[in-house]
Amino acid sequence: FGSSFQLAKSNLYPSNTLILCRSRSTMAKVSAILSTLGAVAATGHSDFLSDLYSGKVSKNQVELVLAQHDEDVAWSEPLSSVRTVYCKGSQCSADAVQLSNVGREGHTFLHHIVNNYDSLANWTVFSQAQAPSEGYVNHRVGGGHLLSGITMNDYLAHHNDTEGKADSLFLMSSKVHMGTLRHALRSTYKVHEDQQTPKLSSASETCPKESGEDVWGAYHEVPQLKKLIAAKCGVEEQALGAAIRSFWEDLVQLPIPPQEVIHYSQGARFAVSRDRLRQRSKAYYQGLLNSISLEQDPCLSYLYEFSWYYITGASSTAPCTTSVEDATVISSPARYLQEGTSGVSGDGGDEGENPVAGTVRSSAMALSALVTAAALALSA
Repeated sequence: FGSSFQLAKSNLYPSNTLILCRSRSTMAKVSAILSTLGAVAATGHSDFLSDLYSGKVSKNQVELVLAQHDEDVAWSEPLSSVRTVYCKGSQCSADAVQLSNVGREGHTFLHHIVNNYDSLANWTVFSQAQAPSEGYVNHRVGGGHLLSGITMNDYLAHHNDTEGKADSLFLMSSKVHMGTLRHALRSTYKVHEDQQTPKLSSASETCPKESGEDVWGAYHEVPQLKKLIAAKCGVEEQALGAAIRSFWEDLVQLPIPPQEVIHYSQGARFAVSRDRLRQRSKAYYQGLLNSISLEQDPCLSYLYEFSWYYITGASSTAPCTTSVEDATVISSPARYLQEGTSGVSGDGGDEGENPVAGTVRSSAMALSALVTAAALALSA
């Protein structure tokens, strides 16, 4: 092949798989891909993932659904045999399905569920298209929303690891109080560049333990996020809690969570089994899809990110237990996250930036109107 080629070999792939790289820059990209996905031998999923990366696992078994705008999806090329990319920008991958640029990743995920309801994979991993990496700092620095110690392979292999017993994988990085929008972050979720976070030992740890290093932090106010969502939803900030309760009752259609605390995975990455997705009807998902198909950056996209655990199925139990602080969050003194809204995705920008400066999208609809329209669609 000539001296310009270098040969790279990794335990991410079966022993007979070789990667040919033309340059050191390509080698660096390969190394980044391997780091992003997580080496097979190191994760304990080696047999299943060796089959997955060598193309022996079909899309009927596992499917990776990526919501792309213009992100580089090269990190997922080794998974091309089970990957479906939906693109809403101008820098789409060659195999991408083009969608209208509305509704952010919520529209993408619901589009996939509705249009594949009768042929869903046994296990579907939903993710934004950016390369998975630890935590999320802010819009300037970014981050791929993984909890420390977790790789994308944990999401891909979890159903197999549990011998099909797991109906989903949600690794909760945040909890939000419905009435006040106060947030608490998990200690294993990196929100500062120099932060040393404890690492999870397995993907079975949906929620922090009651003791140890992996714990919930204190609740804090996130004023920019609250202001942004209120503006997007067309409601006053003091009415936002009531509007979210209305959203929950009319669209999520489950009891209000204990202590009004919603647990969620920042960055909207999760995996769900076919059986769990089908706990809800196709008409239900169609109604949710209709309600988020009107604008590029709608109010409901933020509320859906809070709610995927509850929307994708009809679980009768909360994913995590509540605490004494959860019970007192309404009356507790306000505390504020340092560095603006670092660590909360969708926060609108860097520290000090007002996310609603200038004109809010003129097409923004009041949340009450969206809820009413979606509820009518669900009941049709």
